[in-house]
Amino acid sequence: MKQQVDINNRSYRWMTDPVVVICVDGCEYDYLERAAASGSAPFIAKMLRGGSAFKGNAVVPTFTNPNNLSIVTGAPPAVHGICGNYFYDRDADAEVMMNDPKYLRAPTVLAAFADAGAKVAVITAKDKLRKLLGHGMKLGAGAGVCFSSEKAAEATLAENGIENVVPLVGMPLPSVYSAELSEFVFAAGVKLLETRR
Repeated sequence: MKQQVDINNRSYRWMTDPVVVICVDGCEYDYLERAAASGSAPFIAKMLRGGSAFKGNAVVPTFTNPNNLSIVTGAPPAVHGICGNYFYDRDADAEVMMNDPKYLRAPTVLAAFADAGAKVAVITAKDKLRKLLGHGMKLGAGAGVCFSSEKAAEATLAENGIENVVPLVGMPLPSVYSAELSEFVFAAGVKLLETRR
């Protein structure tokens, strides 16, 4: 087993225990601190006290796609190529959503760890990020897992590295614009940790 993985001019130490990274889009760190201080988020308070929560700087522009890709590549938008949620395509004379991996210019840390032998799972709420965050990951039996809550009922071994997600999670498939969509992500993550360490 490797001691580290090198990608995009950075080195990442190999983990000794399972690592879970949770990205809460649109969440100011102060929100977490205030929820913990009020007593309404005891688990978050425990993470903050125990050093299991880390504050990171956002990239500019502070949109979903550039920040999520900066997290999974360890590189800024100038390197990974996802500079916004949309860009103007002169040839097509249209605004184009940057959720296609063809715009991604750097490999992801997730794919690099998977290539090095780590078991990697990516779960997104909406499907528009799934292909970007899981780009380059080998998927299928014995390989990585990458699916969205939004399309969990359509997950296949070939496309997502997993099937029968909804029965595994044990929750009905939620509406794409509901709070339950994020709850499904967390429930799916727990089920994966319980069944596929």
